[in-house]
Amino acid sequence: MFAQSATDYFHIAANYYVNANKKSAQTTIREGIQKFPNNQKLKNLASKIDELPDPEEDENKQDQQKQNNQDQQEQEQQQDQKKEEQQQQQISREDAQRILDAIAQEEKELQEKLQKKEPVRSRRIEKNW
Repeated sequence: MFAQSATDYFHIAANYYVNANKKSAQTTIREGIQKFPNNQKLKNLASKIDELPDPEEDENKQDQQKQNNQDQQEQEQQQDQKKEEQQQQQISREDAQRILDAIAQEEKELQEKLQKKEPVRSRRIEKNW
């Protein structure tokens, strides 16, 4: 570090602070406070620097938000897939029911035809052998 006075540390840390470079600002201000522990300007700036949002926390929040969005999209896809499967099953059930109904109707019609048909009379056939 090229700073030699409390004012130098203050100006360098303030420049980092203005540019939202929290880590560099904190490092510089700590060095300045170590060399000039009674300097009130450095202490005041240190408290301001501590109020800056932490870029790592912001990245973590963004990463967490991205992960949450991905999780939500996956859940929505799974729900959509389940709905589609349920619809397919419902269609299959409806088709199966239609087929069963058709078979039952055919069987009913066949039974009615058989009941209407006159019984077969047996004839006696004589054979000449």
